Amino acid sequence: MSNSNKITVRKVTIGKDQEGQRVDNYLRKMLPGVPNSLIYKIIRDGQVRVNSGRIKPLYKLKNRDIVRIPPVSIDLKPQSLSKSLIKDIKKIILYENDDFMVIDKPAGIAVHSGSKIKNDIMSSLRSIEKYKSLSLVHRLDQNTSGCLILAKNYQSASGLGKIFQSGMVEKNYLSLLSGSLSGDKVAVEQPIIRNKDNRSNSVSISKDGKDAFSYITLIKQYKECCLVDIKIETGRMHQIRVHASSINQPVCGDTKYGDVDVNKRMRDYGLGRMFLHAKKISFFYNGKHTIESPTPEDLSLVIDKLKNQL
Repeated sequence: MSNSNKITVRKVTIGKDQEGQRVDNYLRKMLPGVPNSLIYKIIRDGQVRVNSGRIKPLYKLKNRDIVRIPPVSIDLKPQSLSKSLIKDIKKIILYENDDFMVIDKPAGIAVHSGSKIKNDIMSSLRSIEKYKSLSLVHRLDQNTSGCLILAKNYQSASGLGKIFQSGMVEKNYLSLLSGSLSGDKVAVEQPIIRNKDNRSNSVSISKDGKDAFSYITLIKQYKECCLVDIKIETGRMHQIRVHASSINQPVCGDTKYGDVDVNKRMRDYGLGRMFLHAKKISFFYNGKHTIESPTPEDLSLVIDKLKNQL
């Protein structure tokens, strides 16, 4: 049985930190869980007004604009938020200032909500009053752990977004790849395209795709797999996973692009998920920032057991 969440009429005055934001994007943050179709409907019907006048979804908010947000009823799934994540929020914050925060995303929790997802990072954090305006700067796959940047206001979301789009962010991942690396350093520079002819939400290497660059550095070679650092200069969907698969060294534990037999053998070493961890992120935004995430305990235990392969 679903719970009903009724939102009363609100008139909100826009501050300088929200100026320039599109009204449809603003409403998504103010009405978490409300479908996009309903958001556009209440704008189109004139239920949402700015300074008492009708507006279009692409209208950009100005300082001191008064936004009327109508009552909207939605059905929420029970336990839609991760209570443990909220309770332990301080434990996963790696860095925080007035503009953004970097959290240590746990593996197994999606970044944002979906039709089959009960718990997600954004819904959980936005349920906390001080974080209700958080927005994503980039994404990590559900089973990837590590550094995730979240913006606290529209200006920082826009500024950090541009930095990511320009490729001025250094991202390093810790991963375990099957097989032996062909050298101490391997460059994979293969364009990636999103597959449109299936429902598996996957990508492929294709000359018609977008440029993608991954640089793999060997940390430790084991009998049938290798621990590596992977630096990426682009952030394409599933980039590391499909690049690793393209050189016949898929990420251990990857059920989409990986090797079934390798994954089965790696379970004997205690690997219960994809071995991919966003270890370090470095960028310049009002100063130089370099944030690192410690290797999760579950992955550290796998590494310890692999030492017997040497």
